Amino acid sequence: MFFVKEACIIRKKCYNNSDRENEMKTRNIGGIVMSKLKKGAIYALLLCGILTFSGCGNTQQTPAESTTPQAASSSAPEETTPSSAATTESEAVTESAAESTTEPTTESIAAPASEAATTTQAVDKSYLSNIPALSNESGGCGFSAANGRDSKNVPNDMYWYVKKYGKYNADFLQDTNKNVIYLTMDEGYEAGYTPTILDTLKEKNVKAVFFVTKQFIDSDPELIQRMIDEGHIIGNHTVSHKQMPTLTLDQQKEEILTINNMIKEQFGYDVKLFRFPEGEFSEQSLALVESLGMKSVFWSFSHKDFDTSAQPDPATSLQKCLDEVHPGAIYLLHAVSSTNTQILGNFIDGVRAKGFEFGTYPVQ
Repeated sequence: MFFVKEACIIRKKCYNNSDRENEMKTRNIGGIVMSKLKKGAIYALLLCGILTFSGCGNTQQTPAESTTPQAASSSAPEETTPSSAATTESEAVTESAAESTTEPTTESIAAPASEAATTTQAVDKSYLSNIPALSNESGGCGFSAANGRDSKNVPNDMYWYVKKYGKYNADFLQDTNKNVIYLTMDEGYEAGYTPTILDTLKEKNVKAVFFVTKQFIDSDPELIQRMIDEGHIIGNHTVSHKQMPTLTLDQQKEEILTINNMIKEQFGYDVKLFRFPEGEFSEQSLALVESLGMKSVFWSFSHKDFDTSAQPDPATSLQKCLDEVHPGAIYLLHAVSSTNTQILGNFIDGVRAKGFEFGTYPVQ
């Protein structure tokens, strides 16, 4: 058994002095323009008064010419990185799902005014022809409670991720206009709870995505076969559960394709979904996954369920899971968690009582 450090690192974008100076210059210029406009308006009124006697007041006003509508702005907020650093935890062969609790120092990210926040416009995919040129700066999936939620209860930070990284065939949310949520479970290794989890899902008629490592495939192939037989989706969680941006592109490719090939050879199953170990990614690694014909799946809900030696209180965890439900939610739960195993049935019932349903995750 080995341990990995859990980290979701979120950086903030600063408002620098030159920005402030430019803004002040703009305001000064605006003041001068307004002064000139006021003088011009007075002269115009005097002139119109003189011309009234010659018929100016009797002319009909022509309709204003129609103007071309401005292009619709993105539904996601302005591109400013969510602030605060997420909490750090550790777990054997599993990854971070910690929600940030550090208060940010920048303004909360505004939620989109309308339409599904997950919609991304068509983008140029030419970057796929030169992946090494993309940034390999590591970033993490996480969100700050201080940045708040929109009227649909979606964490505002998720919209920033969608806008910045959605073009790489990466999911952080599903359709926020539908009361459908998606259950995903990470299987770094088998802790003895997966059979009970599968029993509950079968009883409740819920389909989940199980992201598996090589260790899980080697130790419990019968559980993977059962998942496939019962209509669940198998996802790729790499061979060794290392942070992808710390590896070369060739090493990352090997981590991914080894799992895909193992599952194809042993079960005749084509893997299409990928989850980054510890949620750590870069633009390079996102593009690499996309170039292999796969989709990167992150999450919009997680809780501290991954430390097997310090499991959260079941009642508190169940309440958190229900309180934070939102349209298009992607739930990340760890199958090594005794708490998750205990509350799963009540969680499913509670979500449905709130008017939501569980969807089968889209693989395309």
